[in-house]
Amino acid sequence: MIILEGLRIFKNSVKKKIRREEHSGSAEEICRKIIDKCWNEKKEYFMVSNGNFSQFWARDFGMCIESLIHLGYKDKVRLTLKYAMDKYRKTGRITTQITPKGKPIDFPSFTPESASYMLNSLLILNDKKLIEENQDLFKKIAKKIRKEDVKAGFLRKDKTYSSMKDHSNRISDCYNNCFLYLFSQNLKKIGVYELDLQVEDFKAKFWTGKYFKDDLSGHNVCSSDANVYPYWTGLIKDKKMLDSSIEEIRKRKLDKPYPLKYTRREDIKHKFHFADMLVSGYERDTSWVHLGMNYLEIVGKTDVKLLKEYLKVYEKLILKHKNFLEVYDSNGKPFSRLLYESDENMLWSCIWLSLKTRYASL
Repeated sequence: MIILEGLRIFKNSVKKKIRREEHSGSAEEICRKIIDKCWNEKKEYFMVSNGNFSQFWARDFGMCIESLIHLGYKDKVRLTLKYAMDKYRKTGRITTQITPKGKPIDFPSFTPESASYMLNSLLILNDKKLIEENQDLFKKIAKKIRKEDVKAGFLRKDKTYSSMKDHSNRISDCYNNCFLYLFSQNLKKIGVYELDLQVEDFKAKFWTGKYFKDDLSGHNVCSSDANVYPYWTGLIKDKKMLDSSIEEIRKRKLDKPYPLKYTRREDIKHKFHFADMLVSGYERDTSWVHLGMNYLEIVGKTDVKLLKEYLKVYEKLILKHKNFLEVYDSNGKPFSRLLYESDENMLWSCIWLSLKTRYASL
């Protein structure tokens, strides 16, 4: 199944090498058009894009749900969650994605973030019927994670988990532990107590005094995802810590050329999944837009002036390419390799549009 998905993405990338889609209008109008293109009218759910990732991803949808609701897509958000949870319930597991043909699969491996994003999305929507319908599934998954994946309160170090940086083989990474702890908190909200993890333990394990470290390998690397999601999820509410994380990100120029790189190339200590050999450098010193959008959201909590500067950076990119692209190389150009071309028409555009709308008058 994964091989077939790879072939589909390759064919789509070839088309982009020949010609990219362009939209007319202002940056705001372009984003609205893209959101509409990401709606699968036939199956009634939001896709990540209508290109390489023309399918449902638990992670990407979970990143976008609040923005979509804010922009008036609440009914379609509910339909999307119903579509996904119906598929997941039938298979008895929550995976990273559901293929265009409706098959739940993990790439490259299982990760607890998938169930965490889905439960968090259901709680944001606050649809009691959907929550009740899926309570038993979340309880089953929580039991399995506690038994097979948690050791001494954190994800096992001897097992590799997929994450938003899914080509990386990290050791009990901060990002996944962050969503494990969020899952624990949210399970209690629906009356499930299979995981009982304390946020203070998370902070003690990962906080260096200036930033959250990338994983538990002992290298103490500062990565962007480790310093966005503790705040984005609401696990950490300390403004001084948030300011310190943002300062470290900027000091390392991880917001250049565009927000946001995962790490500096010289700081990369972990090994990469075999997929990185096929698409070299895809997750090394590239600027990832979905990570950038969530970073902008946490910046907005503490520094509106800086947020507006970032919003302008992306507005120029939207107008330049007349689209909302997936990832840029270290020179600021759309990422391109022999077997892969940066995707376009990304659902993440809803986050930029929502932020622009909310902060325009400030």
